[in-house]
Amino acid sequence: MAIIGIDIGGTNFRIGAVDEDGSVLKFEKVSTKSVLRSGDVLKDIAEFIKEFTKDLTVRAVAIGFPATLDPERKKVVQAPNIPYMEDLPVCDYLSAELNIPIVAERDVTYALCYDMAKYKIPEKGITCGIYFGTGIGNAISIEGIPLAGRHGTAGELGHIPVLGSDVVCGCGNTGCLEAVAGGKALVKIQQEHFPDTEVGALFTEHGGEKVLLDFVDAMSAAVATEINILDPDYVLVGGGVMKMADFPMTYFEECIRKRVRKPLPLNELNLIFTEDEKDKSVVGGTLYAAKKLR
Repeated sequence: MAIIGIDIGGTNFRIGAVDEDGSVLKFEKVSTKSVLRSGDVLKDIAEFIKEFTKDLTVRAVAIGFPATLDPERKKVVQAPNIPYMEDLPVCDYLSAELNIPIVAERDVTYALCYDMAKYKIPEKGITCGIYFGTGIGNAISIEGIPLAGRHGTAGELGHIPVLGSDVVCGCGNTGCLEAVAGGKALVKIQQEHFPDTEVGALFTEHGGEKVLLDFVDAMSAAVATEINILDPDYVLVGGGVMKMADFPMTYFEECIRKRVRKPLPLNELNLIFTEDEKDKSVVGGTLYAAKKLR
């Protein structure tokens, strides 16, 4: 009997079936636009799940969204980088449509679940996951429980305000951290400073330029901010931006350590740079769901 894990991003829609032993039985990665094509987001998701699972026996479905959810994790409230995905009663609609349990969470929480299992991080204490993609994903585990906050919006590290920035963020505010230290900011740098270079080659061809070094330093400020506030037991840092060709990992780590409070937590900092597996949030979602359904 399988659990279905789904990771919905602004560009890609990933779905996989994972058995009770944690083995991936089936996996697909398609464009999000090819799935969410009718204007009825929940109907499109339901139809895609039905087609994907037609030959499977399914125990539950875990869906990860790049969004804020309500405290009960039943409804998507706002998705800064997917504006048409807001105020969606995901669990009620899909559980009625599919007649199986539906678990919804932020995609970054699923990524952290995966990484904690992979790197054998104990649930005891505080573990932070910070992932640099289109925006800045952030999940915080306290004694094995994801921090949700009063309104379900805890862990929005990418939306810490940056003084002096007038960049409008997808969330509607001006001057959010991810608008200067996330993937969208990198695309803007490419367009304004290096229009003849593909985004994927920026660090290879222009890695020593101040504008890119400042971008990496802004990334480090996000990581150091969370460390200085929470004093976590472990810090897991990953995401697609860090996996770009010739990304300056040594410089990035130096910047983080420069900004972290001294002598502690710096002297006992457990900083782990994670891999960017294609099915990370899919498998992480099934791990999360299995724990919820015990």
